[in-house]
Amino acid sequence: MIDAMSSGAARIGKRDIAIAAIVSALGLLLMYENLRWRWHDWPPTEDEEAFIRVGALLPAEFALPLFLLVTVPLLWRRAAPLVAVGGAFAGLLVNEALLGTEFLRSGVVLLAAFLFAFAAGARLQSRESRLGLALALGLSVLDTVVAFGPPTAAVMGGLTAASWGIGRIVRSRGRIADELEERTAELSEARDERARLEVAAERTRLSRELDALLQRRLGELVRMTDGGAPPGDGAGATATLAEIERESRRTLEDMRTVVGVLRDDSAEAPAAPQPALTQLEALLIQATGADARLEVEGNPRVLPPAVELSAYRIVEHLLAALDDTAPVDVRLRFGDDVLELAVSGSASRRAKASIERARERARLHQGRLEATVRGGRAEARVSLRLFVVA
Repeated sequence: MIDAMSSGAARIGKRDIAIAAIVSALGLLLMYENLRWRWHDWPPTEDEEAFIRVGALLPAEFALPLFLLVTVPLLWRRAAPLVAVGGAFAGLLVNEALLGTEFLRSGVVLLAAFLFAFAAGARLQSRESRLGLALALGLSVLDTVVAFGPPTAAVMGGLTAASWGIGRIVRSRGRIADELEERTAELSEARDERARLEVAAERTRLSRELDALLQRRLGELVRMTDGGAPPGDGAGATATLAEIERESRRTLEDMRTVVGVLRDDSAEAPAAPQPALTQLEALLIQATGADARLEVEGNPRVLPPAVELSAYRIVEHLLAALDDTAPVDVRLRFGDDVLELAVSGSASRRAKASIERARERARLHQGRLEATVRGGRAEARVSLRLFVVA
């Protein structure tokens, strides 16, 4: 549990800190009010004495720091929902066992239970989500059943389940929105590819027309030359040369028109060199708006150009699958006969489509790509075979 919270600490946002701070402050205020009751209304009656002595193993002043065990896990409710609600439930058990049941924590604990249930429904898969619901229900029922009785505990449990259900609806709507966005991106790419194919087909047709035009015009010029003026006819020769010049100029103008259509508008395409792994650092700076860490292991060396280009493009695709506002980790390891890549960070809405494009690139070199998207975080590992060039 500690490892999961440590790994999720980097993903704690300002909103998580604000919510945890507000709920913790409310809890501490409630604990303080309970302590005031003990200080000003002591000694208690015999009934109260019997009630508050249940499980009271520590002095009441420990209620303030120990209650933070229930509210501080709210920091991880989005980064690690299951671990967070489990930690809060364990914290409430510690409170009940060491401090007793006279402290009315219901308002704050129930609020935390609702938040945990919503996070479990919105961010976890079905099995883990149900386990998170069970822990959130345990949190609300344990806090209310002793002080208010089973009927109230049942009502609070129903409200906790309703919060979980709202979270599942939000998750379903978000998944549908992600799928629609991915489908839209795929359709847009298909439309662009179709447009490129149509342009290529049109250029092929124009190339054939240019070849036919040249053959026809050159044939006409040859015939004009062969059928020129006889020797001694200066005026006829001049007229023939003038006609040949006019036809040549017209041929050049037609060629310029066709070649202008065939010319690729992308001026950088033929001139720019293919990217290589030495440019990964610049790619990270350009693609991410937050901190990016690049680690290189093994024996860096010049690889075959095809492998260099594919590795660069794979990293480029995987970066597109990540949120450019969150930290990104990229690891590059040069093995004897394999190149390994590892990219991790917060997943974006288009993570699935970008990962598939990276997987297709890896297959070109008999490589393998393993990717996971869980809890809003994407991790990908790529292995490319190296072919040594003699």
